[in-house]
Amino acid sequence: MEAGLNARADFKGTVRSSMRAEEALRKIGLLRKVKMENGALAAEADSAARLAKALMERYAIKAEDIAADSVRPVFRMTWVYWQDLLQQFGLQLRHFGHRGNAAIADDKIVYINLRTSLWWIEQRSAGNRETKVRDWGVEMLRKYLEEHARSYSLFRR
Repeated sequence: MEAGLNARADFKGTVRSSMRAEEALRKIGLLRKVKMENGALAAEADSAARLAKALMERYAIKAEDIAADSVRPVFRMTWVYWQDLLQQFGLQLRHFGHRGNAAIADDKIVYINLRTSLWWIEQRSAGNRETKVRDWGVEMLRKYLEEHARSYSLFRR
């Protein structure tokens, strides 16, 4: 019944953790940073919130005991989330560093800033480009693509 490196089984077979309150505080602070606005999926954010709440109850930690972080969040998105989303719509992500883009149509391009999760759609018309939509987050781009982009499949009849 191994539950982790810091766990041990008692004589009844239940697993007890030897995590200290300081470790729980640190983990709660990190779990609070897993949010949709930081790029996490809704299920990930929900699981992190539930786990943080369970740790707070278990170690009797109050919300005001947890230091508010004014620095940048530790959680950083990777291109995997964006690439997976764009592939669902038959789009190819091109990226270099923290900037990326994908052609939605001949006249539309989505630009993505990985650091801020900001994305915008530029449309070419009459020789110049115009920003049509600007938003942030993977889920908001998913909603936009569901409404405005076609999903291509090899199995169409």
